[in-house]
Amino acid sequence: MKRLYDRRVDSLKIWQNKAIFASVHKLVSKSENGKTGDMVGLYVLPRRELPTESIKGKRDSTQCGDCPLKPSIGGSCYVNPVTVNWPWRARVDDDITVIPSHQGITKPIRLGVYGDPGLVPYDTLSALAAQAPGHTGYTHQWHKIDSRYSQILMASVDNAMAKQHGVTPERLRKLAKSLGYRTFRVVLDGQDMGKSEIMCPYQTHKVQCAKCLLCGGTQGKGKTDIVIPVHGAPNKIKSYSKRARVFGSRPQWPPTATNGQRLGWEHQLTLKRIKFELRILILRFRSLISLHKGL
Repeated sequence: MKRLYDRRVDSLKIWQNKAIFASVHKLVSKSENGKTGDMVGLYVLPRRELPTESIKGKRDSTQCGDCPLKPSIGGSCYVNPVTVNWPWRARVDDDITVIPSHQGITKPIRLGVYGDPGLVPYDTLSALAAQAPGHTGYTHQWHKIDSRYSQILMASVDNAMAKQHGVTPERLRKLAKSLGYRTFRVVLDGQDMGKSEIMCPYQTHKVQCAKCLLCGGTQGKGKTDIVIPVHGAPNKIKSYSKRARVFGSRPQWPPTATNGQRLGWEHQLTLKRIKFELRILILRFRSLISLHKGL
């Protein structure tokens, strides 16, 4: 059943399937997040249990996919999962509400306060972004989902993900760009910015996301790739640094043996890496077929 949209309501459920649902919050009230500024927030949440319970049971892949930062695998997700329980309680039992296209959303929207927005159907997510005066969004699922998501989401290409899939950080970013994505990368001390990357404007000029809006995919405001230093609570920074660093105090890819010779990590065709790169080749092939059909 679908509900009529009431602009006085501060949050509502916009989509669901058997496993997860998506809800938007802060439609009316002001967000107090100092970095992002006043934005509407999209949450992707489990339907059958509290987010904290899904984490305890190591079932948060339902809403987070294979994100290497999810708490159930000891990751360093910046979100305090306890704070996600209240939006879950607010909307889990609701019917879906459709926001009429002529009414829209009055504030920029953040696609993915918690959970991966790449798990929400593209048409639903795209329509939501189009109804707001701007948006930001990131996904770790870019190597699995339709490449059309590149139009509205940034590909997260952090060191932890590179390590997860057995490729170098440079290769990971290159693969994301081969699917049409702009990239968003968390860097450690000692890592330099690559070609066509710029530092997050909040880090350089304290420009909040609500005004910046560079992280909106290829159809968004920005054209370059974005880099941000690892940040957050001290324990989160420590956890991420531990997971993202492979050898030594500085990131090294490929790792170097004690005799100075390369260990060949970049060129070693491990099963993990073969599966990862093959999946991306398949996505590229599907994208080409879709493009051809659309001509």
